[in-house]
Amino acid sequence: MRLRTPLYCLIFFAISFSCAHAQTSSETKKAGDAPEIKTAKPAEEERLPVTIVLAGSGPLLVDEVSETPDGYWYKRGNMTTFLDRARVVRIEHPKPPSESESSDASPAGKWSLAEANKVKDFFLSKFNRPLPLSAFGQSDLHTRWGLDHRNGMDVNLHPDSAEGRALVEFLRAEAIPYLVFRGPIPGVATGPHIHVGNRSPRNYGR
Repeated sequence: MRLRTPLYCLIFFAISFSCAHAQTSSETKKAGDAPEIKTAKPAEEERLPVTIVLAGSGPLLVDEVSETPDGYWYKRGNMTTFLDRARVVRIEHPKPPSESESSDASPAGKWSLAEANKVKDFFLSKFNRPLPLSAFGQSDLHTRWGLDHRNGMDVNLHPDSAEGRALVEFLRAEAIPYLVFRGPIPGVATGPHIHVGNRSPRNYGR
């Protein structure tokens, strides 16, 4: 009996030491295996199209433009094309939405629809066709948007077209207030056009 007691104590001590070592190893492993926190990469900003204004034709929307001494290379999708410098009037890079509405506007001035005939007569004599109006005064769409358009008219021309540029030059020369829109703006414009008149106030009919 005297020999067994120390033996039992030794076995008990060995088992206790093994359990303690195993528990410590397990906790160390769990701490080391903690999941790594990864920071999501910011989404790549959506590229807005670049506008190439061509001589004698309408604007050309492309993905990228690079300039060389002889002209411009532009990319649309997977295709890359060269344009001679003489064909390009200017390159318009995209602007933030907050700037696109008033990218080209005259200062506010005196204007009423009673002066509309002056603009109509100019366009008819210049291009031998009536001024293409998409809205004359208040329209249902402007009312839905809450815009007071009673003293404005919208001309259905792209401001960078030959006719659009001529009209804008006339409005400037006559000190007639205007705004140009080169694309749609939610709640403001459905597409490219020239607004003749001062900026339309908000909250009309509300």
